[in-house]
Amino acid sequence: MTTRPYVIGPELDWGLVLDELGRRGIGRLMVEGGGTIHTQLMAANLADEVHLAIAPLLVGQPEAARFLGTADYPGGSTARMKVLEVRAIDDVVFVRYAPKGRTA
Repeated sequence: MTTRPYVIGPELDWGLVLDELGRRGIGRLMVEGGGTIHTQLMAANLADEVHLAIAPLLVGQPEAARFLGTADYPGGSTARMKVLEVRAIDDVVFVRYAPKGRTA
């Protein structure tokens, strides 16, 4: 069985990707990415859940990686996500949010 390669270029159309995965029977997708990928998914309102692990580390360098970049997010800067779960794992706090359950 051969598969055709996909060329995605500099911008990924997440809606197209998710539609194709759904067509192939994929109902859930975990995305571990960097700030660019997270920003794209959150700005397009395509994330059903966000899982954050908050560790007791201080990173103060201006060039340090960020969870999200600059974008027009659904609901604007005052929108809040709904907390679904919070738990401690040793010295890390795990928080699970529902971005689509935002409230202003």
